[in-house]
Amino acid sequence: MGRFSVALANWNGSKYIERCLEALYAQTCVPSEVVIVDNGSTDGSREWIAAQYPQVKLLINKSNEGFAAGYNRAIAACTHDWILILNTDVFVEEGFVECALVALDNAPRVGAVTGRVYQQGTKEWLNSGFFLRPQMRTRHSIKMDGEEDVFGCSGALILFRREMLEDIAVERQYFDECYFSYGEDVDLAWRARLLGWASRYVPDARAVHVGSGASEERLRFVDKPIFLQRHILKNRYLTIVKNASALEALCLAPFWLLGEPLVWFVLFIRGPRRCLHLLPALGDAARLLPRALRWRRSIQGRRTVSPTTILRYFRWI
Repeated sequence: MGRFSVALANWNGSKYIERCLEALYAQTCVPSEVVIVDNGSTDGSREWIAAQYPQVKLLINKSNEGFAAGYNRAIAACTHDWILILNTDVFVEEGFVECALVALDNAPRVGAVTGRVYQQGTKEWLNSGFFLRPQMRTRHSIKMDGEEDVFGCSGALILFRREMLEDIAVERQYFDECYFSYGEDVDLAWRARLLGWASRYVPDARAVHVGSGASEERLRFVDKPIFLQRHILKNRYLTIVKNASALEALCLAPFWLLGEPLVWFVLFIRGPRRCLHLLPALGDAARLLPRALRWRRSIQGRRTVSPTTILRYFRWI
């Protein structure tokens, strides 16, 4: 088993960062380095990290550049073959990394591993691996016992193989930075699958996540702030453009033709003025379309996996 790095992006995480770091340094496999990118925090968490954990490599962004950019910078600064990323409100149990490293070490084409996460917001255990629904929503597996091949891993907690990250990077980006937040883990997982990399769920690797929980996030999209809703809508379109083959797009088309008008109708019913504020998401997607097509050429030109293989990871109902 090799040495591993930890990559964190912190934004006003003073409520949880102490417990998060304590859990990391209590691992049976202690991290060789921890890199934290601070995304313009104003709550004193950056200063606390510098004072309490001088061994941490602390990189400063002047403003909140988003999940994708923050983690890209942290990952790029890591020096080891295995890189653990996690949210600051995720607390890994002491054997998490050891279990995940075994799964990576035993399967050279597994590029990402996640585990069983206790969602404090829902008071439930969750398989943090996911499959895809046709409209780019994730569906977490109900399987809790036994390892499982999954489409991808939730961005809240992943142990990556650096070799995979470097292989799937486009324009020196692991996560697509134009996503800002939400859906970047789906995009990365799809890109990895296209290039022949697998993701795995390992139930003995356990953690606690304070966040509201993936099930609630899926149901409560309409209640999210407009700023985040706009990114979620835009990112769904970009993910399809970049990653779906003609066959995959054809299979998804009926769901989009029926479902997308319904999404916008529900948004309109919830508040016409709010819906008007979300229309720029369509403009955002159109503005980013040339870039997405450039990424598509890079990805599709190297794909090694057939569309039928990808479609096996979709959950249609």
